[in-house]
Amino acid sequence: MCRLAVLALLAVAAVSVYGQPAGGQDIPPFLRNATPAQLQSFQQLIQANGHLTETALDAKVQAWVSQQGGKVAADWADFQKFIKGQQGQAEAAHQAAIANFSPAAKKADTDLTAISNDSSLSVQAKGQKIQAYLNALPANVKAELEKAQGQ
Repeated sequence: MCRLAVLALLAVAAVSVYGQPAGGQDIPPFLRNATPAQLQSFQQLIQANGHLTETALDAKVQAWVSQQGGKVAADWADFQKFIKGQQGQAEAAHQAAIANFSPAAKKADTDLTAISNDSSLSVQAKGQKIQAYLNALPANVKAELEKAQGQ
């Protein structure tokens, strides 16, 4: 997937995961060494800014990370390197999956990518549009997309 699609999915996941109390497995890798106060602060940042576009939210997160400094900033930098390193593999896997999709699944993938790439939408709006689109898909198309996502 393209960079924006990956980031959008991460942002949507952040809004849903971080909306819950942070527990061991719910903590993202770059916050595993954070203090409870830092975890709470990050959770509040995400919850309060879902109305922002991806670019604006990314800037807020980056500012927050810079303010935290220390281990959080170092872990964030490692996380960013990891994500960038995975983008090529993710795109290759995405293209391989698309090659085997039915026409309906190809259309759904194109539509979902367009939603993910829409820079005018807030992170929250993207998440809502993606969820609504997925909920409206026929069960077989949804299952096909989910199967490819799980690989």
